[in-house]
Amino acid sequence: MRRASRNRAELLMKAAEVVAERGFENTRFTDVAGRTGASISTLQYLFGNREDLVVQALRARTAHLLAEARLAAEAIPDPIVRLRWVAGHLAATDGSPEAARAEWMLWVEYWRTALRDDELAVESIDTYEGWAGLVRDAIQAAVDAGALPAPADIDAVAQGACALADGLGIQIALGRPGMTWERAAGITRGWLATTLSCPPLADTHS
Repeated sequence: MRRASRNRAELLMKAAEVVAERGFENTRFTDVAGRTGASISTLQYLFGNREDLVVQALRARTAHLLAEARLAAEAIPDPIVRLRWVAGHLAATDGSPEAARAEWMLWVEYWRTALRDDELAVESIDTYEGWAGLVRDAIQAAVDAGALPAPADIDAVAQGACALADGLGIQIALGRPGMTWERAAGITRGWLATTLSCPPLADTHS
């Protein structure tokens, strides 16, 4: 049973790569079968129709990204280093241009799909709250450690950081010249440094 669950999860991770590359409408069973090596009949048996496969792949991959980010953040003991990492991670999970763009393409498809899928729309609110919570927790840890003053509205700061990173991520997905993962991460960290009155968060103080 554990092996079957693991195989299913692996299939969904690979299917999400296809969705990021081809988009919701253009992802077919044959595309996913070609990427994963699984037969079309196996994919149909495990996931139902094409639309269900795409939705499940988007759900699984985005949940994985958030869980991965939380574990990594919690492993960083220094609160300022943790907050710097979280701020940069909001821009993308990997510094390579190809990986950063692929990740943002995935998020674009996730949001587009959530707009027309009621169940995923509800889940997407929880997902977004999870990312804001990641920022909130990092800020609170720094406040508790005496590394920065408590903000008047910690939730507004967390939501603002997520919104800023999302806007920059769209530019990464569109391939805007000069908007690299490093640039987006630096802008997000700089915004937090100013908003939280904490210069060490900015790249010029790294």
